[in-house]
Amino acid sequence: MPDFFSMTFVLAVFYAVLASQVYILSVHYPRKISARVAYMLDNFPPAEYPKLYPNFHAGYVETQHLKMRVYSVINYVIALVGIGILAAMISSDYRPAAKGGDEIFVMLYFFLQTIPLLYISWKEHCQYRLMRLTFDDKKRVADLARRGLFDYVSPVYVAVALMLYGGWLVFYLYQAGPIAVWEAKHYITFGTITGMNIFYSVTIFAFVSGKKIDPYKAPKDQQRHAESVIKVMVFSSIMISIFLALTQAADEYAFEIFDPVVTSFYMQLCVVFGLGLMMRILDVEEINFDVYRESKELTAS
Repeated sequence: MPDFFSMTFVLAVFYAVLASQVYILSVHYPRKISARVAYMLDNFPPAEYPKLYPNFHAGYVETQHLKMRVYSVINYVIALVGIGILAAMISSDYRPAAKGGDEIFVMLYFFLQTIPLLYISWKEHCQYRLMRLTFDDKKRVADLARRGLFDYVSPVYVAVALMLYGGWLVFYLYQAGPIAVWEAKHYITFGTITGMNIFYSVTIFAFVSGKKIDPYKAPKDQQRHAESVIKVMVFSSIMISIFLALTQAADEYAFEIFDPVVTSFYMQLCVVFGLGLMMRILDVEEINFDVYRESKELTAS
C-alpha cells in the first residue's frame, strides 16, 4: 500500500462502502420490490386482471402479501448479519490484507444478499412462462414500428462499452504475457468476460428483434422493457471492464488493500444500474394494465 494512504483513511472508506452495500441490497431495493408488488396486488386484483395472474387460486392475494412479508423479514435478517459482521470487524480492530484477498468475503456476503432477489426473479420467470403458455395468439395486437439499437440506447454508451472491452483486453493480454505461458486462470478469465459480452450481444439482438417475455404487454411497455434490458446489458459491459481494469491495476501498482472496497462498490453499481434502472424505466405507475383485463379488447396504448 502506498505510504500516502493512512490506515484510518482505508478503514473509513472500507466501512462506508460496506455499510452502503448492506443498506442498498438488503434494505433499499427489497423495500422497493415489496412496495411494487403490493401496489400491483392492491390496484390490479386478480378478479379484474386475471391475465396478470395465470397461477391464480383461492386466497392468492393474501398468500402473496404473506410471501412478501417473509421476503422483507429475510432481507432484514441478512442486513442484521451484515451489521453484525461490521461491528465484529470494528471491535476486533480488523485491517484489510495489504496484498488483497479479503474481497472474497465481500463477495460471499453479496451472494447471500442476492438469494432472496434470485428467488423473486425465478418466480417472475415462472409467471411469464405461464402467461406465454396460456396466451391466445389470435388476440395479439399490432406492434408499433420496429426500432433499432440506437433507439433504445445512445450510440455513445455502445461505443464506450466496445472501447472499454477492447482496452481491458489489451491490458489483460499485456499483463498475462504470451498465450504459450498462460495458466488455467488466464483462459478462464478471458473466456468468461468474452463469453459474457457475447451473451449480452445476443440478448440485445433478441430484444431489438422484438422478443417478448410477456405476451400481453402493450407495445409501448414492451419497448420500455426492451430499453431497460438493453441499457442494463450495455452498462453492465462497461462496468465489468472498468472493474477488471481497476483490480488488475491494483495488483500492478500495489493498491490491493482496496480490493474489497472496489469489489463492493462494483457490485452495488451492478444492482443500481441493473435492478434500479429497470425499475425506473418500467415505472409500475406508468404500465398499461388494461391488457390484463378479462375483456377481449386489448388496449394498445
